[in-house]
Amino acid sequence: MKIAIVALLGALVGCSPWSTALAQAYPNKPVKIVVPFSPGTAADIAARQLGQRLSEAWGQGVVVENQGGAGGNIGAGAVAKAAPDGYTLIMLGINHVINPSLYKEVPYDIARDFRPIARVAVAPLAIIAHPSFPPNTIPELVAYAKAQPNQVLYGSGGNGSVTHLSLELLKSKTGIEMTHVPYKGIAQMMTDVLGNQIPLASPAAASAIQQVKAGKLKALAITSAKRSSMFPDLPTVAEAGIAGYDVSAWNGLLAPAKTPDDIVNKIHADVARIARSPEFVEAMQKQTLEVDLLGPAEFRMFLAAELDKWSALVRSSGAKLD
Repeated sequence: MKIAIVALLGALVGCSPWSTALAQAYPNKPVKIVVPFSPGTAADIAARQLGQRLSEAWGQGVVVENQGGAGGNIGAGAVAKAAPDGYTLIMLGINHVINPSLYKEVPYDIARDFRPIARVAVAPLAIIAHPSFPPNTIPELVAYAKAQPNQVLYGSGGNGSVTHLSLELLKSKTGIEMTHVPYKGIAQMMTDVLGNQIPLASPAAASAIQQVKAGKLKALAITSAKRSSMFPDLPTVAEAGIAGYDVSAWNGLLAPAKTPDDIVNKIHADVARIARSPEFVEAMQKQTLEVDLLGPAEFRMFLAAELDKWSALVRSSGAKLD
């Protein structure tokens, strides 16, 4: 009987006056945002831009801590086990919905171990090519690839990376067959596209924009659902006729799973207010990131859809990592 009462009390914490009091006092000490990637990545930029402004709003320090490794798995696993009190948060990225299908094991479960707070930003990819590559649009690329199955080479930053799966999604939606050339990183891939060793790739738009403006590369389309402020005149893949195509390297803020409702709601309200400010939007655009806010419920549904989409593509591509 005592166990049942304790369990019931625990279940009611999320909506109790005690929980409300916790939220009203929150935060009364520094908050840590874990970035499970290296400094300078999109997740790191988003966390630092947001953390600085949250610190000002809360009157408490917000510390950004990089815990990279294993494609983001190490940091995510650590936060999954952290105390659910709102003082340890994480800025997850698209890797975390791809990794469960790519690795044999990951130390977290997105749906079980985390509470979504807000998707903050997206970084669109671009489908780019060497200027000598005949197609200039997505319909032209599809027709060209269909006329010569597996003859078109496309590079990526590695098996199962979003730069790989971006073109796998195009293949799955159009029925074309192209040959994947995985690299150990984006830098060498971009060098080989610029040198015409491979004609086609889908990097982050930010990593290609200067070469496109200089005429050293050409852009066929942007991969996100909306046009990018970096390439406002460039159509999306969906606009080019591939319905439902949407690929963005997103980043969002989450908390450990049992973090009380009131604390999650307070963090979300403050994040949303900051993210909607013109000053924050401009600061993110200068870092080639687009603010695209989703609240807790929308973000949870988005994560579920992303897990389904990328697991299917990883299976069809055959990509695996140890």
